[in-house]
Amino acid sequence: MNYKLSKREQILLKVLGAISVLFLIYFIEIRIISSLTESREALSNQVQTFNASKQQLSQLKDYEDKIKNMSSVRVFANHLDEKNYIYKNKEGLLEVTMLSETNLIELLNFINNERLNIASINMKLVDENNLTLSIDFDN
Repeated sequence: MNYKLSKREQILLKVLGAISVLFLIYFIEIRIISSLTESREALSNQVQTFNASKQQLSQLKDYEDKIKNMSSVRVFANHLDEKNYIYKNKEGLLEVTMLSETNLIELLNFINNERLNIASINMKLVDENNLTLSIDFDN
C-alpha cells in the first residue's frame, strides 16, 4: 500500500526535521560549553598547584641561600679564630684588624679558595703598619 503525504504533512515533517536539527545543535553546543568549563576549572586547579609548588621552591631557595650565607660567615669567623685575628662581627659585616700585608694576602687567598659568598671588601690603612679589612657577606 502506497500512501502519499499531503502538502501539509510534508511541510510539517520538514519543520519537525528542522526543529530536531536545531535541538541537536543546541544540545551539542551545551555539551561543548560544559566540557570547556570543566577544562577551565581543571586548568585553574593545576595552575594553583603549580603556583603553590613554585612558592615552596622559592621559600626553599631562600632558606638554602640563608644557610649558605650563614655558613660563609661562620667558616670565615672560624678561620679568623684559628689564626688569632682580632675582628668584630656586626650582622654579617666582619672588620678584621691586622698588622701586615702578608696577613691580608693570606685572608684573601682563603676567601678565594673557600669560594665564600661576599658582597664587598673594603680595605683601610689606619697607619703605616695597621690595616683594617671590612668584609660584607651576601644577604
